[in-house]
Parts: sequence; structure tokens; C-alpha cells
Amino acid sequence: MTSELTRIERSTRIAAPRERVWQALTDPPQFAKWFGVEFTGNFEPGAKIRMTTTPEAYKGIVFYIVVDEVTPYTLSWRWHPGMPDPNLDYSKEPMTCVQFRLEETAGGTVVTVTESGFDKISLARRAGVFAQNDEGWREQLLNLDGYVRNAT
Repeated sequence: MTSELTRIERSTRIAAPRERVWQALTDPPQFAKWFGVEFTGNFEPGAKIRMTTTPEAYKGIVFYIVVDEVTPYTLSWRWHPGMPDPNLDYSKEPMTCVQFRLEETAGGTVVTVTESGFDKISLARRAGVFAQNDEGWREQLLNLDGYVRNAT
């Protein structure tokens, strides 16, 4: 049912202090390592950042994020979900909103990533990009956890 394809929410517990996870999330060189991208710029509201993927299976894919919010333990941006499609006019395509929230817990940090706005994506694209990003967020939370554990 398409009404279920409106938002992705995934959480993981990372055995590290919230401040350490926040650094991995918002420090550009650290973010680039675990997220698998190259980029220049900083996470600051209004910034439009061009990112290029680095993992071999996806090497060289270019995408953009527009940073919305960077407040203590919350980072959000907008982007076009899914793999880039050369047949789309992205100036007319709606973006989804990605938000990371960090909550301190006993012995670690709960990281929750929520991507919302899929209901604005055309029905022709929605299921495909939803599935891509749902799997992508599962992988990225594992990457973040592994990065923080191995870099600490």
C-alpha cells in the first residue's frame, strides 16, 4: 500500500558517548569516511554540498544535499532520494528530508535516522527509491557504528 511508503525510520545503539558519535556525524572528514563520499564544505544551515560516492560498487555517483538544521545532536538535510536518474529534471522533483537524532543512553548513544517526504515523490518512482534508501540507511547505520568503534 503506497500510504506505507512515506517515511523510513531506523535506529541503532552505538557503544560510545553521544559527543563522539556527534563528531563522526558532523565533522566532514569523519562523515566522509563512514558515509563513503568525498566532498568539501561544512554542515551548516543553507549549505548546498556536492558529494561523490567512493565505494567501488557506486564509485563516482554525484548527489547533492541541502543542509537544514545543525543543532546539538540533530542534523538534517534535504536531497533527492535513490540512485540518480539521468532522465529526471531534478529542478522539478521534490526532495525528502533526512534527520539524524542522537540520544544518550546508559553505555552509549541511540542514533535514529528518519527520512520523510516520500509521499511527495511520484508513484512511478516512490517504491523504487524508498526500497533503495531503506536498505541504504540500514547499511549506513552499520557503517557509522563500525567507524565509531574502530576510530575510538
